[in-house]
Amino acid sequence: MKREHTIELRETAVNLGKADKLVISPYHQDDMSRHNHHFFELVYIIGGTAVHTLNDIRIALKEGDYFIVDFGSEHSYEDSRDLTLINCLFLPEIIDDTLRDCRSFETLIHGCMLRYYKLYLGRTAANQIFHDKDGRILQLLNGMMKEYQEKLVGYTEIFRCRLLEILILTMRNIVDNTSGIHNSTLILDAIQYINSNYRNQKILSGFCEQFHFSPQYVSRKFKQETGFTVKEYLQKVRMEKSCELLAGSDMYISEIAREVGYTDVKFFNVLFRRILKMSPREYRKISF
Repeated sequence: MKREHTIELRETAVNLGKADKLVISPYHQDDMSRHNHHFFELVYIIGGTAVHTLNDIRIALKEGDYFIVDFGSEHSYEDSRDLTLINCLFLPEIIDDTLRDCRSFETLIHGCMLRYYKLYLGRTAANQIFHDKDGRILQLLNGMMKEYQEKLVGYTEIFRCRLLEILILTMRNIVDNTSGIHNSTLILDAIQYINSNYRNQKILSGFCEQFHFSPQYVSRKFKQETGFTVKEYLQKVRMEKSCELLAGSDMYISEIAREVGYTDVKFFNVLFRRILKMSPREYRKISF
């Protein structure tokens, strides 16, 4: 197994020919100082241990852990002890040429997996540690390495399919963990009310009048049980609906803004960019 730093692999990836959108190889990783990325990096720990710092968050790594480093994120390895890993570097166009200008993992997911995005809205798979409980991720990565070494006809399409499967399994992990949270009947009613009445400009007061609770009590309980304020959750529902309209209709952006509850189109555009890391126009472009 090669004993090299990921930074050297990064330099190799930058100089790849246009036909190559992905590099994958096993490595013996030594300690490594902080560095950032101009592409996505999927790392799977085969064996050994290390302390990993990603965007100033330190976590101990062990066999079976894996993570995705986002564009522009910084990470480092310390106290590496026989640390072996699979390093998979990829550009967004390996998945779809329309994502060529994608510069964040959120944008990647919004562009290629809208149905999963709707389920995990507000929770990202980038820059956090996952564990491969059943070895399925490792099996997919090993298959990708074999294809990369042999480079038979169609190997890039196999890359794409297996990489998408890894991303979907990771999204499923997030959704399953979130769905295990048990909310009270009050908050379930509030969520259902918001999902059905998201166009309403006075949604909290409307819910409280119908269900006979004070706004202060509902706001406090909603934040405690969901982790979101009522306003934050409403914004996320509205963004989800606007994504569906952008991807599935030819409505003007101003019409979509009004349809989901925003009379101020400028504010809608600013909010959309803040939450989805791109403009509504850019989202529509990558959704077709």
